[in-house]
Amino acid sequence: MTLRIGMVGAGKTAFKIARRLAAYPDVKIVAVADHSRPERDLFTKTFGCPLSTGDYERLILKSSVDVIYIASPPSTRSGIAVDSLKADKHVICEQPMAITLSQADEVIDAESKSSGRLFVALPQLYDPVNQEAARMIDADEIGFPYLVLSTYLENNFDRLSDWHDWMGTWDVGGGGILMHRGSEIIDLLIYLLGSVEAVSAVCTRFAVGALNKAEDSCLLEMEFTEEIAAQMVMTGAAKYSAWPNPYSGCALRLDIYGMDGAIQIINSEHRLLLSSKGTRLRQIDESEIKTDLPTDMYRNFIDCILQDGEPLVTSKQARDALRVILAGYKASQMKRRVEIMEHI
Repeated sequence: MTLRIGMVGAGKTAFKIARRLAAYPDVKIVAVADHSRPERDLFTKTFGCPLSTGDYERLILKSSVDVIYIASPPSTRSGIAVDSLKADKHVICEQPMAITLSQADEVIDAESKSSGRLFVALPQLYDPVNQEAARMIDADEIGFPYLVLSTYLENNFDRLSDWHDWMGTWDVGGGGILMHRGSEIIDLLIYLLGSVEAVSAVCTRFAVGALNKAEDSCLLEMEFTEEIAAQMVMTGAAKYSAWPNPYSGCALRLDIYGMDGAIQIINSEHRLLLSSKGTRLRQIDESEIKTDLPTDMYRNFIDCILQDGEPLVTSKQARDALRVILAGYKASQMKRRVEIMEHI
């Protein structure tokens, strides 16, 4: 069986995703919806879509479309997802799938009443390096992990500085870098450390001058139920960075400190480092890692649709990450510690 996918969104992100999907022999890109005529015309020319439209509802009504892939701006995603699931279409959605908890709940409720499946693109759990780090923690190789420091850098300075670009706006983007990229990092930290109980945060526009934009940088401190502390530093305006070498506009680093050792994950040549009691610093090559878990997110989603399986990441995990993000915004605005179960 070939899955026929309709893309909602025809920007750079949609192009990147569509190229990945089109490489699978059992997937075909058959439709695209975008308000921008030039962008969807280029998309149609590139992927040979029979259907090109400015209205995503036309994709939903087509029996020739099996899956709706939502790569539109964040504020539009929940509505498109709900409409698609009500039409019994499968849905793959970029993260975050919504910008409020009530919107996320509407999407999850729509899935429960639909014959379609919902998948949220949270890629970090599919990385074998992160899977190996989780195995090390579970195997007590570094002892109790009491502290995690994470850093995410991204160079979207030009888009964030553009008053006319939706990225980083509250109304369309749902917020700045924390909303834009926070879900996947928070999802990874929850995967490694367990549930978040409370947060403190500073979310500020340090580098970007456009007054209609939310934070370009964020410091989020998380308290986990097992009395583990984590700090996440993010910026979307990092035009320059000394690491990794060479810096290509995106960087992620995690330092996990345990009572008997430490793990470092970094997107450089040596991606996983282990320091433990009685041993020298060890570089672990990705080829050494053995895992039974899926390592290709899109392949996992496709297989789950075709074989009625369960994905490695779920819509509940996406909601959990969103709750932490919203608690972070509340903590920053109120300048106080916020417990996750507070009304957000």
